[in-house]
Parts: sequence; structure tokens; C-alpha cells
Amino acid sequence: MRLFTALVPDAAATEHLAAALATVDGPTWTPQHLWHITLCFHGDGDDPVARAAWLRERAAGLSPIRLRLASAGTFGDVLWIGVEADEALTAAAAAVRGHAPGHVERHDFIPHLTVAWGRDKSIDAVPLLGYKGPWWTSSELVLMGSERTPNGYRYPALDAVLLRGPP
Repeated sequence: MRLFTALVPDAAATEHLAAALATVDGPTWTPQHLWHITLCFHGDGDDPVARAAWLRERAAGLSPIRLRLASAGTFGDVLWIGVEADEALTAAAAAVRGHAPGHVERHDFIPHLTVAWGRDKSIDAVPLLGYKGPWWTSSELVLMGSERTPNGYRYPALDAVLLRGPP
């Protein structure tokens, strides 16, 4: 199982985005229960218990993150919704990216939530460029796993670390 650290949008943000996507003709949307904002991939075969302990250490002193989903973009055939956030998101990403044993990041951090995969490069972000979702506060980092199943992917939450701010 491949492990990663993510933020999970709250119900109001999820419902708002789902309503916006329902107005756009286009690809098959990613199921809502899979929506997340990846901060860092940890690689395949990582020990979940050890990684959870590592994440608790890295998250110590991090503050809750105020953010919202906004705008859109593509990475090749992936359509995503962007993220606007306070500086706490940058701090959280910096705390976990590049410091993880087995770290496998290959790109700069561009916070986003994947909403669709296309079969070719013609996937279009234009209808969602003006999207602005409601603000919410994320108070935890979630350690998730990625499992491929016959019906697609599953991303079970394996652990969560509260963001409490400085001591």
C-alpha cells in the first residue's frame, strides 16, 4: 500500500464543489469519497504505524489550516480544483515534504483536489476557472493509504494528527 499525507475537505466544501461540478458537462467525476488534498507521498511498502509516529512528530506545533477550493487546472489528463489557503498550509507541507524517509515527491507542491481523469489531453479546466468554494478550517493531517481494487482506487484513512498550533 502506498502511503500519503493529506487534508480532507469538510462537508460544506465537498457539497459546494459537487454542486458546481453538476453544472459542467464533461468527464466522469472522481467520487466524492475519494476527494483529498495530498501534501506528501511516502512511497510503497511504508510501515503505517511508524509513519503515523513520524507524522505526529512532524506535525507538532503546526496550526490549523484555513483554506478553500478555488479555480481549476490540469496536469496532462488530470483535472483539478486549486486551493487558496493561509500560511499554515505552506508550513504543513514544508513539515512533511522532503523530510520523509522514503520520500518520493517528483514535483513542486501545487495544492489541489483531483476531480477527474481524462483518457486524453483534451480535458478542459475552463468551465471551472471561476470556481470559489466556501472557506473552512482543517484541523488535522490524515495519513492515508492508496489501494487499487477491481472497482478502482480506495484511500482509507489510517491515522489522523490534530493540528493544535504552537505549545
